[in-house]
Amino acid sequence: MQWKCTKDYLWTTTFDSIKYQRSWCPFCQNKHENICREIVTNYLGPPSENCWPDFLKTPKYSRGLQLDIFYPKYGFAIEQQTQDQLKKELCEENCIALRYVWYYEDPYVIIPKHLRKLDLIEKIPPIQTRDVKIII
Repeated sequence: MQWKCTKDYLWTTTFDSIKYQRSWCPFCQNKHENICREIVTNYLGPPSENCWPDFLKTPKYSRGLQLDIFYPKYGFAIEQQTQDQLKKELCEENCIALRYVWYYEDPYVIIPKHLRKLDLIEKIPPIQTRDVKIII
């Protein structure tokens, strides 16, 4: 069946997927995650292509669990609005600082805040005005 959301995105899925799995528009669903990815990429460069790290594989999840945005080089990941306790515990066991960006938070504010707390970017970014560098 073809579906259309309130933002006029079209996609195809089954009635069962909508009714029983409670899925909805894949375009609207990933919008917040894509904004988060864009923001953190501006600070740290592109994230890892592999969002299914081996340490998130368990007997119950043989393929593994997925991290939304993963930077193994920095020991850092972003999980956009999740409540997955197992993923949190496995990240902790593997020294990955998992941070959340909830749907109600401004990612332009919260991502730099997370990065500063982890000392991945400067505490207070310098402000550039002409040839003068001002640090607040």
